[in-house]
Amino acid sequence: MSAELSEMPVTSKLWQEHRVREDGTRRAQVLVVDDENGPRQALRMLLKEAYDVHLASNVVEALAVLEGETIDLVITDIRMPQRSGMDLLRQIREKHPDIQVIILTGYAQLDTAMKAVEYGAFAYLEKPFDSDKMFEYVRAGLEKRRQEQERRAQEFLALEANRFETLGRLISGMMHDLGTPLTVIGSNIELLMNDPNREDMSERLQTINSQAVHCNEMVRAAMNFLRSDTLSRGPFCISNVVQTCLKVAQPLLRRQRIDVATELEPDSASCIGEVVLVRQALLNLITNACHAMQDQEEARQITIRTWTEQDYACLSIQDTGPGIAPELRSKVFDTFFTTKGDRGTGLGLAVVRNVMRRHNSSITLADHPGRGALFTLKFPIAPREELLRTFQQA
Repeated sequence: MSAELSEMPVTSKLWQEHRVREDGTRRAQVLVVDDENGPRQALRMLLKEAYDVHLASNVVEALAVLEGETIDLVITDIRMPQRSGMDLLRQIREKHPDIQVIILTGYAQLDTAMKAVEYGAFAYLEKPFDSDKMFEYVRAGLEKRRQEQERRAQEFLALEANRFETLGRLISGMMHDLGTPLTVIGSNIELLMNDPNREDMSERLQTINSQAVHCNEMVRAAMNFLRSDTLSRGPFCISNVVQTCLKVAQPLLRRQRIDVATELEPDSASCIGEVVLVRQALLNLITNACHAMQDQEEARQITIRTWTEQDYACLSIQDTGPGIAPELRSKVFDTFFTTKGDRGTGLGLAVVRNVMRRHNSSITLADHPGRGALFTLKFPIAPREELLRTFQQA
């Protein structure tokens, strides 16, 4: 971009709309990155009336600004000494995925433009550019940033609401199952109170102790399963996640007379993520399968498989319920969409989708022969170097 741009009068209608829109609200924060002072100052002059503009002459300075300021949008040149605008774009996508990035270049090449799009750039512009077009891209980029933040906020609220719903189910099942060991404890205590000198006192005390331990384990398992303060990233094995979820879901599975068949890869590859959320997602799928089969007379079965496929750790869960109608398949992952009427919240599958997105993973509802629904989840396998870093940071 030429230095003469800083002397251009900005009088377009688009500029006026920008200025009015920002009055009385938080001004958006824009970071301009270019190793040449002329282009940096030109963009600052162009944008400063509508936005707070921060300047950086290289990638290192830009990363420092990103750590210290709440930046909404970055405009960066591609060709800079040592580290390029592409390097900055990759860093932003890893650490600040909501920030929108506009790439500028005076040397337009198709492969560079394709890489910019592949790495998640919002726009790719050649120098020199039209000021109205720049404002249009900046405004659109900031709007996308706002929408992305709103989407993430809604996902967080749905996740928390579903967490309480899931905890309610866990506690309900736990309270139901506590009845049996508590009855055993009570009856043995009553026997000992009526005859303190019983010959089998030691055996009775051992029974009481074992049932008390069982109660404690059930309570601890339910409380630890979705405890929010364990939402930290770390390595996990999906086969272990399956086993944990089936143990917690046992009261519901037993109550609804559902058989579970598993084909779990014993040494499945490690992934990295928030294992509490992965558990919550899988438990939602198990619960949905249970609800789908609760009114049927036919055999009720859930089949869960884990396997490795190229660079992904895969999991599938299939039930023998009525399945999902073709016209509803595109809606089942939408927040608040439910086929259960008043009995459903519409959060279960939406939370599963959001958890998978959060882990750069995928979930699909497969077309398959026979009855029931078949969901397949794929998590990227963590590289060895990332696993080592994770263990070192733990």
